[in-house]
Amino acid sequence: MATQPSWYLAFEPRPAARLHLYGLPFAGGGVSMFRPWARHLPPWVELRAVRLPGRPGRHRQAPFTDCEEAARWLADALTESRAGDPAAGAVPYAVFGHSMGALLGYRLTRALLRDGAPPPALLALAAWPVRGAAAALTPDPADPDDRFAATLRSLGGLPPEMADDPDALALTLPVARADFTLCRSYAYRAEPPLPVPVTVFGGTADAVAPPGELAEWRAHTRDFLGLRLFEGGHFFPREHLPELTAALTADLARVLGRPGPASRRDPVGTASAGASGDVTPAAFATSVP
Repeated sequence: MATQPSWYLAFEPRPAARLHLYGLPFAGGGVSMFRPWARHLPPWVELRAVRLPGRPGRHRQAPFTDCEEAARWLADALTESRAGDPAAGAVPYAVFGHSMGALLGYRLTRALLRDGAPPPALLALAAWPVRGAAAALTPDPADPDDRFAATLRSLGGLPPEMADDPDALALTLPVARADFTLCRSYAYRAEPPLPVPVTVFGGTADAVAPPGELAEWRAHTRDFLGLRLFEGGHFFPREHLPELTAALTADLARVLGRPGPASRRDPVGTASAGASGDVTPAAFATSVP
């Protein structure tokens, strides 16, 4: 088996996969958020969790604090990796990002398009508004540790057991500070709609990425596959992973023309989240049209 590049980790390598799904984590997160994903994805999808600098496996590289610099690094890593392995380079790929990861996925796609490189077959974005998250609702990197950690914990981004572990905080907080600095470096600007299918996921009670703001992604792509809402807040994927991956698989199947868990042309008890861009309350069914 070929050695995996250091910039991503495939928890379950699938050499016969027909699509590679690159996962980008939330601020302060790492590849571990994607560890349970593989068992929920079909055999034709290989999940590749991106190892961002500053995390395990890349501790020697300082975490990024600038959004465009991070996107540039990702675009170069992806392009070089696919060029260096012609067989893998011929396999379509998609990008999923949660919160900061969604921001990075979006800017990565813009960077690839500027380079003339093949863009993802699907861009899947969770819990990030197209115009950016309001600074007042996210941890301030300039805050002292106790206040910064308290704000992070209030969002659900810091488990209670970690909040009471000084050693864990010493490792986590510097990366989280850099990540939120990166998020604040993003300056929205109007750009032409992406020539890439985009699907969006959100939590019904997410104050950082309210459903109304998530719906604005519709105007930023030529092919909006829809907005799915799940009960919960900013970290809804933790409670709804089977439903989320089923919905994502349906979209991946659609863009590849492969059978999925449910046909998007055959609504199952909810409003269609197809090209019309309707909002679907996806948390109530494991198969989402």
